[in-house]
Amino acid sequence: MQRGTTRLKALRQLIADEGLTIAILATVAAATVVAFGFGAEADIVASLLIIGLVTALAETRMRSGK
Repeated sequence: MQRGTTRLKALRQLIADEGLTIAILATVAAATVVAFGFGAEADIVASLLIIGLVTALAETRMRSGK
């Protein structure tokens, strides 16, 4: 039970982090440009979103020192 509560607190803190929010917004903006600006296929846009989100999470964890 304690482990689950600790994870939920860590997730809440991660979401509340301003850097992560900005990185995710930039990812969504880039995917929108690729989707509508260049007429990319759905699988390319989905891949771009997934890679961007994973990168944003990794960067945030590295900066926090965890």
